[in-house]
Amino acid sequence: MAPRIEFERDVFSSRGWTLLVDGAAQSHVDADEPTRLFFEYVRRIGNVVDALADPGAPVTALHLGGGAMSLARYVAATRPDSSQVVVDADARLVALVTERLPLPAGERISVMVADARDALARLDADLRFDLVIVDLYARLEAPAFVDDPAFLGACLSRLAPAGLVVVNVADAAGGPRLAAQARALARADPAVDLLVAAPPGVLAGAEEGNAVIVAGREIPSLVVERLREAGPFPVDVLQGARLDAVLWGAC
Repeated sequence: MAPRIEFERDVFSSRGWTLLVDGAAQSHVDADEPTRLFFEYVRRIGNVVDALADPGAPVTALHLGGGAMSLARYVAATRPDSSQVVVDADARLVALVTERLPLPAGERISVMVADARDALARLDADLRFDLVIVDLYARLEAPAFVDDPAFLGACLSRLAPAGLVVVNVADAAGGPRLAAQARALARADPAVDLLVAAPPGVLAGAEEGNAVIVAGREIPSLVVERLREAGPFPVDVLQGARLDAVLWGAC
């Protein structure tokens, strides 16, 4: 059965919409103010976008998982002339989103209807990105391959030399999915630098919620500072030995 796709009006602004799939909120878009990122984890990814390069400088971005394309719109608004590719496996969802909430005119945003794994293989072999965002959920479940070192290694292989992979992890209490995906990234490339940002209760395993993993050859200090200082609060940012203790201490 095809999922039920709905657009719900935002009570906080005249042109804000929430995309719901089978009743679960998937994305939020404010057509008047695309820099307004409503969900906490999306705002944290926005913080990475902000610190990735000089303010306003264009970047190349690959979005694996489209939803309402909130982050592609954010990149276009904050970094005009960026080159972006949005990948989503649901052709019906893509058609409904782009009809109801058209992408900004004049921006270089291409949309590919494909499985994320297939898209990585189909993209030009020489194409590299400053940012690869992985946000793959069907309703509230992520596909099993997001925990696969081969898939995450393919994401890392698509990075420009100073590029970053950013993964949204929606998790149950105890953090099993966060641990699995962080470990998979480390196994895909043992030299990769890892960081996790989330509310303290989520990182402690006491609460369900979203965490954001950042991975790359070297994570700029400005990215770390932005995640710590720009919120949304409360937030904890783990890296190095502190992250190892949380994710691998019990192994």
